[in-house]
Amino acid sequence: MSIAKSCALALAALALTSQPALAETQGECLSEAEVSSLVIYAVPHALRGVRNRCEANLAPDGFFATEGAQFSRRYAALADANWPNALSALTRMTEAGMGAAKGGLQLDQLPPEFVRPLFDEMIAQKIGQEVAVADCRRIERTAAALAPLEPEELGQVSAVVMSLVGVDKPKICTVN
Repeated sequence: MSIAKSCALALAALALTSQPALAETQGECLSEAEVSSLVIYAVPHALRGVRNRCEANLAPDGFFATEGAQFSRRYAALADANWPNALSALTRMTEAGMGAAKGGLQLDQLPPEFVRPLFDEMIAQKIGQEVAVADCRRIERTAAALAPLEPEELGQVSAVVMSLVGVDKPKICTVN
C-alpha cells in the first residue's frame, strides 16, 4: 500500500472506480477543505470496512481491538458538521463521473436521509473490497500512528498529501 493510501486510509472510499478524473476548472475539482471533510466523515465507516475485512488477521490485543472504537467515535462525533461539505463533494464527483445530462444519479435530488446511510455503507463496502488481507496489520499500524492527530489535522494532512502526490480521483484543486 502506498504512503498516500496509508496516510489517507479513508480516502480509498472516495476513489469511486467508475468515475473519470475531474478536470481542474472551477467547480470540477474538490477543494482541500472538501477533501478534509470527506476524510473526517469517512473515517468511522472506512475503519468498519477494514475491521470487517481484516478481523481474522489482527491480534486480539492490537490497536483496532483495544482503541479502534474510541478512534472511530472521535470522528463520528464530527460527522454532522462535516456532512454538508462531504455531500457537496460527493454530489459533484457523482455528477462528473456519471454526467447528469446522461440521466446519472443526482444526489441533490434524493432525500438526505437516504443519501447519507447509502454513502456510509458504500465507504465500508469499498474499503472492505479494496484492502488486501496481507496489508491488514500495516493498515492497523498506520491507524495507530495517525490516531494521536486531531480529526481536523488528519483531514488537512490527507488533503495536502493527496494534492502533492497528484491524486486525480478525485482531482484536488490547486492552491496558490
